[in-house]
Amino acid sequence: MEILALALGLLALTLAVPVPMWLHEARFRARSPWVWMVLWQAIALAGGLSMVGAPIIYGLSPFGVSFPEAVRTAVGLTTAEDYSALATLNVHPWHLFSLCLGLVLGAHLVLTLARTFYRVRRARSRHRQMVRLLSTPLRTGERAEADDAPAFEAQVIEHDAPLAYCLPGRTNAGSVTVLSRGLLDQLTKDELAAVVAHEQTHLRQRHHLLTMAFEAWYRALPWLPTTRYGREAVLELTEMLADDGALTEHSNERLLRSIATTSTGEGGARTELEPGASGLITGVRLQRLLTQPETLGRAPTAGILAVSLLLLTAPTALILFG
Repeated sequence: MEILALALGLLALTLAVPVPMWLHEARFRARSPWVWMVLWQAIALAGGLSMVGAPIIYGLSPFGVSFPEAVRTAVGLTTAEDYSALATLNVHPWHLFSLCLGLVLGAHLVLTLARTFYRVRRARSRHRQMVRLLSTPLRTGERAEADDAPAFEAQVIEHDAPLAYCLPGRTNAGSVTVLSRGLLDQLTKDELAAVVAHEQTHLRQRHHLLTMAFEAWYRALPWLPTTRYGREAVLELTEMLADDGALTEHSNERLLRSIATTSTGEGGARTELEPGASGLITGVRLQRLLTQPETLGRAPTAGILAVSLLLLTAPTALILFG
């Protein structure tokens, strides 16, 4: 059990510092953003589980040779209030401290996720009400698509700055795309269509759930490199994925022109997944649109996905069967 705790601790340390720092500098992440998105999710889940599991496993090590046995023994002693047996099992104060540390850390992560989810839902609800009060529906003649085939609900706010963002709903049908009058005045219909396609990809692929999870991870442990780099990476990768969705229907040049226009609004407003968040137009993303790099080959893709699967299953297997 102590060796298992050490292994989980080393895994948590590796995923917390060197791995995210290396991935943060890896420019080839632009070649297949969905693959790197899977890897970052695996890193977050494996890192969190290892970080919580290591102190819990060490704290339970005197109670049994395996995690299930140790849990049964500890629960049995607690239920029977047989605290005199702790001395027989060589349970020391640092074991109890480690166990409490792991439980508190796990509770902190879960509660931070719940709190972030609640705050985002409440803020989004308030923002939706403001949009209803201060905007008007996009008229048929202003739509980016053919006038006889409107494919999305959009609201127009009377503002000179070029703005475009999404308000995700519980379903795609309940989501709203918000556009500004300044954007409608500056973009052609084709360019507006590229912006809308970008936003619709965000909604269709539910990117707001990914960004919310990594935002909660960052808020829970802001001092860890993995939470900071993970949040930045997911924001960038979701933008790349949304670009890919738009590029299935529109050219690189059209999408680049629309990005250039929406990036010059007040406060650097751009096409956004979450209203009010700062846009993320990185050099890697722009270079990707300009050069259109080849996607990763089958072997590298299979290797990264295999590593992701190993990260997702190894900590759980170690805890349950180690």
